[in-house]
Amino acid sequence: MTRTAKMIRPAHYIDRRGHDLFYEFEHGRYPAVLAIGFCYLNMVKYERRAGKKTIDPSEDLAKARTYFAEYERLLYLKAIGEIHDQGLDLALSYDNFKRRKEIYLKRLDRIEEDIKRGRTVR
Repeated sequence: MTRTAKMIRPAHYIDRRGHDLFYEFEHGRYPAVLAIGFCYLNMVKYERRAGKKTIDPSEDLAKARTYFAEYERLLYLKAIGEIHDQGLDLALSYDNFKRRKEIYLKRLDRIEEDIKRGRTVR
């Protein structure tokens, strides 16, 4: 893995199965349009941030290029039917959101407690 890829895909983003978000995007764990949008917005973020957060823009531009490459890969995987938008309706629906919010916030509390107690998270 290149230095730039390690900046974006560091070990602390890997779950207990050894997978990071890019892996999960490429294997259809999330709706394709959300995964593609995530990469697109991150490449735009790093492009706009270049030279503003740090004097040397090279790291931000390298990150933008890496997200662009993943964006291109996900577009291709969607075009050939390898990834899909299954689950998108739920992700974008406000129906039953109160219950989903409750579940999510409890999950965050559980993660925080695990970290404080020194337990492995995720």
